Amino acid sequence: MPRLLHRRTALLMLAAALAPAPFARADVADIVIGEIEKRIMRDYYERRLREWEDSEDGRAYKKKKKRPKSFPPGLAKKGFLPPGLAMQLQRNGHLPPGLAYRDLPDDLLAELPRLDPAYRYLIVDNRVLLIKRATNLILDVLEIAAIEILN
Repeated sequence: MPRLLHRRTALLMLAAALAPAPFARADVADIVIGEIEKRIMRDYYERRLREWEDSEDGRAYKKKKKRPKSFPPGLAKKGFLPPGLAMQLQRNGHLPPGLAYRDLPDDLLAELPRLDPAYRYLIVDNRVLLIKRATNLILDVLEIAAIEILN
């Protein structure tokens, strides 16, 4: 009889562990920039890039190919962040203190689906980051090539 009781208890415990919790909270791994948001952001910046290329500033930039003079040529091609900081901007990392960032433009935020107030989008270098406001935890990273030219 005790052996049967142990089996039954073990089976009940296994069933309880495998059953989904009714009000399970979203894990950090579940919070990402979705495909819809990625497409909206890429379309927005592609549109803006085409408009910019047709403008006077865009034509002048193409002729002169201006690069920042304060960085060595190899670094100027890759972006404006030093390599050590750029490596820290990855999923499940933390936003380094003192790092300069910007919010997404208001017209782009209006196109995106509403985001939970506990999270926010930031622009750092050529990346859009989804971070948790309270802890500055980077939940997802989306790289967009022309973002620095346009903002």
